[in-house]
Amino acid sequence: MNARFTMLASSVACLFVAAVAIGADPDTKPVKKTFHAEDKLDIVGEVRGKGDTALVFLHGWGGDREYWKNQVDAFAADYRVVAIDQAGFGESGKNRKAWTVESLAADVETVVKDLGLKRVILVGHSMGGPVSLLAAKRMPGTVVGVIGVDTLQNAESKLPEELRKSMLEGMEKDFKGTVRTMFDGILPEKVDADVKKFLVAKAEKADPKAAVAIMRDMFDLDTAKAMKEAKVPVRCVNSAGGFKFFNPTATDTNKKYADFAVVTIDEVGHYPMLEKPEEFNRKLKDVLKEFAAKK
Repeated sequence: MNARFTMLASSVACLFVAAVAIGADPDTKPVKKTFHAEDKLDIVGEVRGKGDTALVFLHGWGGDREYWKNQVDAFAADYRVVAIDQAGFGESGKNRKAWTVESLAADVETVVKDLGLKRVILVGHSMGGPVSLLAAKRMPGTVVGVIGVDTLQNAESKLPEELRKSMLEGMEKDFKGTVRTMFDGILPEKVDADVKKFLVAKAEKADPKAAVAIMRDMFDLDTAKAMKEAKVPVRCVNSAGGFKFFNPTATDTNKKYADFAVVTIDEVGHYPMLEKPEEFNRKLKDVLKEFAAKK
């Protein structure tokens, strides 16, 4: 019995040494999970990492969890990291009766509860910013902060009605063609060609019915109200702007509705986590220091 136990222990030790030698870390390996929303829709995501605080990454419109491919492993050593495909995008369900930003926030609450997360920071890109605000309202005491990524630039701003109508009608008539044109306005001319190709391919795969309905509802969202009712600190890592549709973040305006601050990245468009991932990660780490759990 002792000999058998010794042999088993030796084998386990060898496997552990081999894992270390090739850089494998079981805590940082992604585990794919499927969650079931309130309406039974499947929400697909990946979970990795460890830590008392969880980072829940929420992609923007037209994307999926791979938007965060340069972040999830980088933060898994210090945090429990969750990245999901929001409903209507990626591998998550496409058959929902009513597509609203509020329903996306409810999905986030489902994921957090299913995983038993107790202390959460929501990191939301673009559309993921408003979703994060509404999700924070649903989980007081659990969500301790919202970090927007090129989003929430001005809580009082509304897209002009004519532009809203043009975008929605264009997508209803020619979804893929309108999406391709859209990226010309939200990326700098010198953006890496592979990054643009990656983004366009993701957006073109989105379900048109769901994508258009979500965009329509997002246009009607009262961001100032959502920011105020979230009742958590809101931080942003935004593009410094300076071209086309991009305007500087209205810090003073946003401070009327929340504990708000922003850091910016120069010479990027709407996707700083993909355009300049190393700089983005440094700045996100700095922002996260504000939310360090009190010992």
